[in-house]
Amino acid sequence: MLGSLGYFYRKEIFFLFARDQSVRAEKAKEKLIELWKSDKLKESDIEDFQTVAVNFSEKDPTDPQAFHLIARSLYWNLPRIGIFFDSSSLVLNLGSDFSEFIGKTQLAESTLDSIFWNARTAEAVAGSSFSDWENNRLLLFLTETYRHVKRPGALTKDYGSIDTSKLSPEFQSVFIWLLTYNTMQAGDAQGLEKILDATKKPGYAGRIQFSPREENFLKGMSKFYKKDYVNSLSLLRSTKTANPDKITETAVITEANIFHMQNLTQKGIDLLEEYYSFSGKKNEEILNIIRVMLKERPTAKTKLDVGLSK
Repeated sequence: MLGSLGYFYRKEIFFLFARDQSVRAEKAKEKLIELWKSDKLKESDIEDFQTVAVNFSEKDPTDPQAFHLIARSLYWNLPRIGIFFDSSSLVLNLGSDFSEFIGKTQLAESTLDSIFWNARTAEAVAGSSFSDWENNRLLLFLTETYRHVKRPGALTKDYGSIDTSKLSPEFQSVFIWLLTYNTMQAGDAQGLEKILDATKKPGYAGRIQFSPREENFLKGMSKFYKKDYVNSLSLLRSTKTANPDKITETAVITEANIFHMQNLTQKGIDLLEEYYSFSGKKNEEILNIIRVMLKERPTAKTKLDVGLSK
């Protein structure tokens, strides 16, 4: 009898400590969100939150919320290492692999890996929905995009249905960023139109908005990924300006690549040479692209020194 009572009280004490950690973690999470809203979030705040989340997981390793909050604390580190999900970073990286956007550093890779495994653990422990289920799915959407195991179309199918009304404020823009990026990579022009329409509706909670030029750029790249090269060229050419910015540069490079794929390599090289001169002869990527084209089409020629023997 006494042994049974001892077990009962030990169990009650365990749950009291676990509940206490849960309450502390939730309060710490809400504090961080408010600091983020007011743009006052500091490194020390993130570190304190991470400590609370880890303690919570140690006190109650059966609570999925604990592992979600660890993943969330790691997410807050991304801006500290230069990873921002806004309209500028989206437009600048549409023609690039996601790993280039993240940056191929050990810190960035280890952070995203840790976010993934903690978010996946939360999902596995829960088995079904918990209080931050949709936010946890957002973190999985992010890290699965990074891991590149699933195709973009599969990712939009798996995570495009995330209920944005249940997303925390700091994740609203991240969701639109990831959905737009993967929709583009999948060449889903119709899906892109739906996203663009959603960003213009009253009550839209994401901070990402696009100018008419950016919209045409998005549509042009989407057509490119869908292999609709005629319409892609038309849209991308409309976005080029006298200012050699990233949109103009990506539009030129994509146009040249389309020529190359259509066995019009010389036309593509001529276009790249013209842009190289126009942009100040400082872009090493242009030389690299021409070098690859010449290796694949040896009969083509260039006036530039790209480091290939005659």
